[in-house]
Amino acid sequence: MRLVNVESLKTKLEMEGKEVIGYSELLEACKSMDVARSLNEAIAFARVLDEAGVVLVFRDKVYLHPEKVVDLVRKAVPLALAPEDDPIKDELKRLLEQKEEIDVQAHKEVRRILWTGLGLAVGQVGLFFRLTFWEFSWDVMEPITYFSTSIIIVICYAYFLFTSRDPTYQDLMKRLFLSRQRKLLLNHNFDLGKLKALQNKCKTPLDASAFV
Repeated sequence: MRLVNVESLKTKLEMEGKEVIGYSELLEACKSMDVARSLNEAIAFARVLDEAGVVLVFRDKVYLHPEKVVDLVRKAVPLALAPEDDPIKDELKRLLEQKEEIDVQAHKEVRRILWTGLGLAVGQVGLFFRLTFWEFSWDVMEPITYFSTSIIIVICYAYFLFTSRDPTYQDLMKRLFLSRQRKLLLNHNFDLGKLKALQNKCKTPLDASAFV
């Protein structure tokens, strides 16, 4: 009879559609369904239900669907605390390796662009030197060099207006890298959002406090 009442109790709790009830409500339900004859028996029976995994008792609340709580806890636990053979860790490692390869390739392309710029600058100096001392004279080349320098100043000022950044070589290199990186990510169909989500999931509380 008491076993039948236990099944009736579970059915009643599930039919009410509640996810969480108070601990006192569970005790009252146990006594009203004749599962327990006294308060002590109701408390003991609630402990048995908790240990059996039928419900989850936490402080003064009773969770009627422990499997949902377990799923939420599993999602909240950082990936760093997961076992070593977790497939999510393998996916994160694969994405990090692919991202590193893309970054290396982007750095190579940026260095190639910078070396090309150096070659053009040296070629311009050599051209002006040739025109000044062999083809023409300084009287002819002086306004040309002046306007060439003025054009460079105007370009740097326009760069500052559009980007709100100082036109330094380091900033130029950084912008070139981000541009090449973005293009390579698109060409390789790399899911950067997925990588960031896995990295955030992998952070432990100690890692989070280190960035504060």
